[in-house]
Parts: sequence; C-alpha cells; structure tokens
Amino acid sequence: MDYIKILVPSDGSEHSKHVIRHAIQFARHFRVSEVIVFYVLDTNDIEEFKRVDTTRLKEEGYPHPEIFETKNIEAALNKQAKKTLAHLKEEIESTPEISEGVKIKFSMREGEHSEEIVEKAEDLEADMIIMGSLRLGGRFAIRSVAAQVVRTSKIPIMIVGPNSKFSDFKKILVPVDMSDRAELPVKVAACIARRVKSDIKILHVVNESAVRYFSSITWFDDDAKDELIAEYIDAAEKHLEEISDLTAGLSVEKIVKTGAPVDMILKEAEKDCQLIVMYTRGKGHIGRALIGSVTGGVINQAKVPVLLVKEKVWVEY
Repeated sequence: MDYIKILVPSDGSEHSKHVIRHAIQFARHFRVSEVIVFYVLDTNDIEEFKRVDTTRLKEEGYPHPEIFETKNIEAALNKQAKKTLAHLKEEIESTPEISEGVKIKFSMREGEHSEEIVEKAEDLEADMIIMGSLRLGGRFAIRSVAAQVVRTSKIPIMIVGPNSKFSDFKKILVPVDMSDRAELPVKVAACIARRVKSDIKILHVVNESAVRYFSSITWFDDDAKDELIAEYIDAAEKHLEEISDLTAGLSVEKIVKTGAPVDMILKEAEKDCQLIVMYTRGKGHIGRALIGSVTGGVINQAKVPVLLVKEKVWVEY
C-alpha cells in the first residue's frame, strides 16, 4: 500500500499537538500520505448553556445576562474553534521539519465529538484514526471520546497517551490470543514493519491465575493444574509458530508468558518496543470490564502508542 489517509481529531491542546506530530511522522513512511486535522465544536457544550434562565438573571439584576444566551454562546464557541484551528494550521505550516513530505488538511464540524469523528472518517474513506486518550484539555481520560470512537469506528485507531514517547518503530509488540482473529494484528504489524524496517515481537500470555481458578472449580488437583498450564503453553507456542508465517522476511521474536495479561504486555512493551498492535472488537467500556479488560488496561497504562485493529484494515494480504 503506497497511499494512506489519516484522520487526527484535535482540540488544540498541547497533547493533541503531540498526537498530530505522531500522525505526521507515521504518515511519512508511505509514498503518498494525507493527514486531516479535525476539530469538533461539541454541541454538548452549547446545550449546557441552554439551561441558564437569562430572564431570571435579568430580573434578579445580574449584569449582561445576554452573554448566556445560546446564540451568543454558540457564536463565541464557533469563533474560538476557528481561532484554534487557525493557530494549529499556522504552527504546523510554519514548521517545515514537521509538515514536510505530508499533505496536511484542516477541517471543522459542529456536533457530538465521537459521532462526528467516526462520520468524518467514513466520509473521507480514511484508512485510520490517530487520536489522544484525553478529552478537551485533559478533563476526561480514555473512557470518554476515544472510548466511544473505539467502540463505533470500523477502521484501525491508534491511541496516543499523554505519556507516549514517539520514536521510530524499531520493534513492534503484537499481543495475541488463541483465536483466528490473532492473524489480523500480526498482518497489520507486518505491513508496518516492512515499511519502517522494524522487528516484531509476538506475545501470548497464559493467564495462570484464571486457569488455576477455573480448573479448581472443576476439581482439578494441583498436579493436574500444572499439567493443564503446561498444555496451554504448548498450544500457545504452536499457535505463535503458525501465525508467524504471516511475517515472512521479517525478524520475529515469539514469546509465551504466564501471568496477568495486562502486566505482562506492558512489561514486554517497556523492554524494547515503540508500538503495540492489538485486535479489538470495540465492544464494552474501556477501563472497566470489557473492550476487553486487557485492551483497556493496556491503553490506559502504555507508554507507547497502541494501534487497535478491527476488521477493516488497509494491509496487503
């Protein structure tokens, strides 16, 4: 694939500028690339002011109650949004070392954040979304806008946390389960690795505590539990050997670990990886119990970008 189109939602904050730089650097690895910086004027902010009773404020003697009128608030927010986008455009275009070699566009819409982001990506036929894990000024964490986009978008989404350090992807970590879906993130990681000349580390974590707990319910004794875990490890090693065929020509490390999946994934990533690629069905709530809990835990704690792969991807098969 020689062309990639990336949508980058932004609120003008320092974190969102950091994300834009991530996106542009990633886009440079493709022969033709386009990055669309997208600002959403959130109608939820406008709705908040509709609850203000300006007539009552006037009767009670408050000065200039008209500043709370919806039309004035909407005009002010719209003006601020355009100003923010203009500043972003000026800052990026005036720094050639940031924007050189990548086509960058700027766009704005009014609506609900996550809905507009997903709809804009569909309208553009974007290949992926790269966004931060924080909402407006850092007021909310991954559970808000990014979480909703992950749940509803059909294309890959790269989440860049506030602590993510962006560098060349010298090594990509691909945590996988035992399902057929494990092939998808491996294919995406291989596609990226071939472009950026990076190595791949495929990881499967046997959740030892879960295996021991559920096997105890079914009356396995301790020796049988150990044998069961050994069987899980053996099956995982065979599984990794099979899916590693998708990475032909690349340097690939295959690892099976036992322990808590989130902890082991983060530990392996912190050793020597600059990107994590995972599959997600996009269901449930990030950071709570689902999406799943492993994906949510990794996103919330990872110090490197996390690329969430769904069914619709741009890799060459």
